[in-house]
Amino acid sequence: MYITIILLLHLTAALIPLSNWQTQTQVKQSTFIQWPEQFQGLPITPLPMTNEEIGFSQGFPGKIGRFSDGKREIIFRYIDHLSRKVHPSADCLRGAGYQVEPQAISRDKNQQLWGCVIATQGSQTYRVCERIHDQSGNSWYDTSSWFWSVLLKNSQGPWWAITVAEQI
Repeated sequence: MYITIILLLHLTAALIPLSNWQTQTQVKQSTFIQWPEQFQGLPITPLPMTNEEIGFSQGFPGKIGRFSDGKREIIFRYIDHLSRKVHPSADCLRGAGYQVEPQAISRDKNQQLWGCVIATQGSQTYRVCERIHDQSGNSWYDTSSWFWSVLLKNSQGPWWAITVAEQI
């Protein structure tokens, strides 16, 4: 009996910090300025959003933009507060019917880490890589690490989530 009470007290104490996580981690609403004009040294042009992307953007905690550098599709997600609406691109790909195979973490020419997957549907195969970063130089190659870092107040927004898809 006493052990049950002690366990319940410990569990309650452990959950208290998470009980109103949404209001505790809200950052001041930042003002979105504009989308980048280039990515990794290449000019980018806006692409129209798909119907799925338009639907997903409803209630998204920021803005979503879709671009191309002529070879790759780049999706920028400007995030102004913590939300479960920010999830890995692999989840979207699986939902769209792609087979997704995780790849090793990759490092670009600027030494930035990216989480990557190979996504295949029929005869089309893409390498899809993503990362999230804040204005203070913090970065994450997976959404879960970003979420917990923000929840534990190790980062403040706004954040940029960047997804790059290249046909292979």
